[in-house]
Amino acid sequence: MKQVVIADFDMCSGCRICELACSTAKGESFAPRKARIYVSTQASGLMAQPIVCHQCNNPFCMRGCPFDAIQRDENMGIVNVIAEKCNGCGLCVRCCPVNAIKVDPKTRKALKCDTCIGSPTCVSYCPTGALSFVKY
Repeated sequence: MKQVVIADFDMCSGCRICELACSTAKGESFAPRKARIYVSTQASGLMAQPIVCHQCNNPFCMRGCPFDAIQRDENMGIVNVIAEKCNGCGLCVRCCPVNAIKVDPKTRKALKCDTCIGSPTCVSYCPTGALSFVKY
């Protein structure tokens, strides 16, 4: 079964509450730069697009990682970063077609959405309903 957070940019107001909720849930307190979701804005902030991992069927990030630090959890249907194996080289960032991975400059570990292991905090805090969680 695959689990994924779906973003509807037509519903996104650009409030970035999802970033705050995610960074807090991952233990970093209000540190949006460490969130596993981010909101890209265009047209002077008039258009906002939440960017989050698509949990691809054939993930380029996983295939591109030379350290086997990105693996699919077949039971949960999510693609995870194995922090102990990650050296922060950034190849996964360059391979991701949706720009949903980043490397934490302090820890030198890749950061990507793991759907909060089936209970995504960003979805529950989104005030406009722009984010939804789907299992299929």
